[in-house]
Amino acid sequence: MFLPPEVWSQIVLNIPSSHVSPLLHVSRMFHEFAIAILFSAIKIYFIGGHSALQMLNTFHEDFVQDTVEKLMTTSWALLRHITRLPSFAKVVRSITVVAFADSQSIFEQRDALDALPNLQTFRWIGTRPGLSESLAKRIPPSVQTLDLQTYVSTYSLGHLGNVTRLSMPTPFFYPDDEEAHDDMVIDENLWDCSSSIDVREVLNAVSQNLQSLVILTQHITQVSIRVCNTLRVLEICAAHGSSFTGLDLVFRHAVALESLTVVGYLDDETLSLLPEDSSVLPHLNSFRISSDGITLDHISDTGICALLGFLRGRSLLRRLYLRLPAAHWSQTSSILEVIGDLDGLEVLGLHTGYDPLSDLEIGMVAKILSKKLRALHLALNWGGSDLLPLIDSVAQLPLLSFFHLYGVVTRLPLLLVDVASEVKTLKMVGLNRALWDINRAGPELILTKWPRWKIKFCTEEEFCCEDDAWLFKYN
Repeated sequence: MFLPPEVWSQIVLNIPSSHVSPLLHVSRMFHEFAIAILFSAIKIYFIGGHSALQMLNTFHEDFVQDTVEKLMTTSWALLRHITRLPSFAKVVRSITVVAFADSQSIFEQRDALDALPNLQTFRWIGTRPGLSESLAKRIPPSVQTLDLQTYVSTYSLGHLGNVTRLSMPTPFFYPDDEEAHDDMVIDENLWDCSSSIDVREVLNAVSQNLQSLVILTQHITQVSIRVCNTLRVLEICAAHGSSFTGLDLVFRHAVALESLTVVGYLDDETLSLLPEDSSVLPHLNSFRISSDGITLDHISDTGICALLGFLRGRSLLRRLYLRLPAAHWSQTSSILEVIGDLDGLEVLGLHTGYDPLSDLEIGMVAKILSKKLRALHLALNWGGSDLLPLIDSVAQLPLLSFFHLYGVVTRLPLLLVDVASEVKTLKMVGLNRALWDINRAGPELILTKWPRWKIKFCTEEEFCCEDDAWLFKYN
């Protein structure tokens, strides 16, 4: 039966990503479809020297050398294709540059930026080298998502009037690790450049259509009321010695806000700033608060009451992530009661706190898991309790495709292949700061672990959907 190319294109879009590559060799039509899927979002790596050791979080130089050769060779080939094949350049919608090299050499990048007519997303991660002013001026004006984890030249962004999503530098990285860490990993180079940026000038250059913003706490007061009024997504990162002065401006003026994130070095006062009124931010459908386990070493009952008051009655809330490692079980159980009443939750992340969980308490966590959940993250302090009832409960969630576990203090005694076998709807499974894709096409399950550079610099396009990326971010 003959089908038009448009129908075949939609069919190919629904093929699991692990099965798209073979289509390159089927026919010219399928080759074009596969190219458009595989290379709509690409990464370019500039890595080498001591900076590469830092990027890959290793001291093994042989591993670094092999990885550098592979990533740099692929990057070179991608950039040459962009500059020499207009048909290839047209399919690229997103480009992420990862820069961890001891030299300042950047090959082909300027010509490549000039050759991308449909680019919508541009990211630069790393300060070695940073994004130069001359390169920044070549970013296509079609870009709508701009993520700059590097030095920012205020005077080179004025041509980017179509930007709707802007991420300013934040000093945290989240490296691949199968072990548990409740502290943040700060990058001093990123901290130096993020704390010195004139955010007001950057916003004046690109804020005409701004709807999404990622900034540091000390920059909140540089966000104008006009920008606050249009924001739908706001992510605030707190580094050393930061205060949340100006957060009340968000609650008063960000009336259209749909997603709020507060993450980093938080203290008990941060929770107390939350208004105990669900009529504040009435359109909120996503909320995340995530603290490290050192700065916030105690949570007062006042702070918990403010958090619960903020969450109660939010019928629109679809995504929720609460990571408060210092919470005791009495506080966590109060949080569970409120979560159980949020009928619309489809994405849930929960750190159960400081205390090791008993069998009874594991059962209480399992009881509040909604049948609507599509993505789930649980961080548990395991003290020898039976985890199988929890896995059995998770297996009863009919829509769940992403399940991520985090062992607080000690590693959870679970085989991920067994978890994937029990929870048959899963497409991805994670343990601590590591992820595996699940391939169910053959007679046996195949779990493919993401390499450490993909984990550390993961982007939204690499996940099955935006919800999964949202849940794993800042983890």
